[in-house]
Amino acid sequence: MRMKKRLPEILCMAAVLVGLLALAAQAGAEQTHRAYLYGYPDGTIRPEAEVSRAAFACILLRLAENELPEGARVRFWDVPGTSWAYAAVTRLAGLGLLPFGSDGWFRPDAGLTWRDFSGVLDKLAQTEAGRAAFPVLAAAWSEKTLAAAEADETAAEAVLTRAELARALNSLLGRCPDGQDAQLQAAAWYRDNQDQTAWYYADLIEASADHTCRFLPQGEQWTAIG
Repeated sequence: MRMKKRLPEILCMAAVLVGLLALAAQAGAEQTHRAYLYGYPDGTIRPEAEVSRAAFACILLRLAENELPEGARVRFWDVPGTSWAYAAVTRLAGLGLLPFGSDGWFRPDAGLTWRDFSGVLDKLAQTEAGRAAFPVLAAAWSEKTLAAAEADETAAEAVLTRAELARALNSLLGRCPDGQDAQLQAAAWYRDNQDQTAWYYADLIEASADHTCRFLPQGEQWTAIG
């Protein structure tokens, strides 16, 4: 199965230099990779489901490598205090890391487009708070070029699926899961991600399972789950 949109391919190519440098520095050292993409109570992870702005805010907060400072208080008319995404949205927006809601409406259920995604990462790379809390993401994004994406308006307005987001973030973070790794395969808990030939198989497991791993010349080798 081929990806429907070019975004993950663009990100993979754009992150090659950062990824190679990171692997060289990390070779043999054990690392902990925390899950940032959660499954559903029915035992699925829904690779083809679209990512909403609210869901991305929650995912991004889980990826913070350092504690976020206190930011300004913000309020969105469509993100009340009872919303499941309230804490993530207001925390990140208060630091100026979410380029949405200038009119007071966040539109939490709107699909996350390539333009939205790149806008958020621009904020991470360009702000002190973003670079401090998300150093790897910010550094990786600052190394890339948007020329290929900007040339394709259709791709820019396309909404990312959960599988595409996992591939994109793994590429930026220098995570290189091996679909043949026995430990990784043991973590294939979701019933709709059992096909080892699917392009997103390893990326979704990488994104959804806490694990430790080592970086070897052939790629990432898992050492433990949890």
